[in-house]
Amino acid sequence: RLYVHYLYILGKIEKRQYPPKMTPKMRRDVMRFEQLRAEFKFIRDNDVNTAEKMLAYQKRTEERLAALLKQRVILNARKKKRKKLYAALSDAEALEPAVRPYREGLTGLEREYARYQEAVKTLERCRIPRERLAEEQAQIYEDVSEINRQIRAERKNLAMCQSIRERLPKMERSIKRIEEREGVSRT
Repeated sequence: RLYVHYLYILGKIEKRQYPPKMTPKMRRDVMRFEQLRAEFKFIRDNDVNTAEKMLAYQKRTEERLAALLKQRVILNARKKKRKKLYAALSDAEALEPAVRPYREGLTGLEREYARYQEAVKTLERCRIPRERLAEEQAQIYEDVSEINRQIRAERKNLAMCQSIRERLPKMERSIKRIEEREGVSRT
């Protein structure tokens, strides 16, 4: 739809005229336009309108990314340290419904009951209340999730910087050619 809208604005089609079929070239052009629009928005939003500013922004992004990766490693180490307790907590919660039928004499639940008993023993040995352990587990998983989201965003910014910086010489040549043409046509 956006492509058709721009065709109308550029005068390539008239109002109420059926749009042309989307060819592979048109699809590539639309995707290229969307990429350029995203890059323009990135440049405008982050005020990186010179190569020096772009390089500085890229460096800051790399530093933020390194710090986030370090935080994630620390959180994952804490998570790994408590992995056995978290697994026991999950097992105890998941297998609790099987305990009552087993105690009432229902057969076929021996393995589940043994796992439940082992999980309960593990939790009792750690001497941390289940509620606090569950809160801690939820918080760590939430923190890791948030850091992963931030890492994805920083990596996206970094990729955008690199993409723009790679095309910068070509863009500068194009701007120079356009300015020269406009200079020639004005005289």
